[in-house]
Amino acid sequence: MVLLLCGATEMSRGVIVDQFLADHPDWRHLALEDLQGNDDPDDVIGMGAFFALLVACECAKDALKEGFNVVITCPAAEMIDTVQESFPKDLKSVYLGRSLKAQKIFDHAIDTRRQSVGETCGVLHKLVAKA
Repeated sequence: MVLLLCGATEMSRGVIVDQFLADHPDWRHLALEDLQGNDDPDDVIGMGAFFALLVACECAKDALKEGFNVVITCPAAEMIDTVQESFPKDLKSVYLGRSLKAQKIFDHAIDTRRQSVGETCGVLHKLVAKA
């Protein structure tokens, strides 16, 4: 299973994922935040960043083949389609925050402004238990 977490801040996603992983040792984390900020001035059309995203998704597929589940944190909306296309069957997408638009794009939304990290992880635990 692949759990895609988007929304909130990088720090919020990190805290939530750290707690989630502490409860799920059979999961691995792919932080797409690590792909940002490596802009090559010669890459005017952004193919380097796109290629890095494709490579990251292939690494996640390898982890799935090894028997792990993967949680992917995604900092940018332009990355979401590529991640969703890479995992058409195994993906559950979750938006962390409150957005009416996100409810149409994502499988689930969790209003993290009204819930603690523990409560948010509790919702995530229930989502992955159903899969």
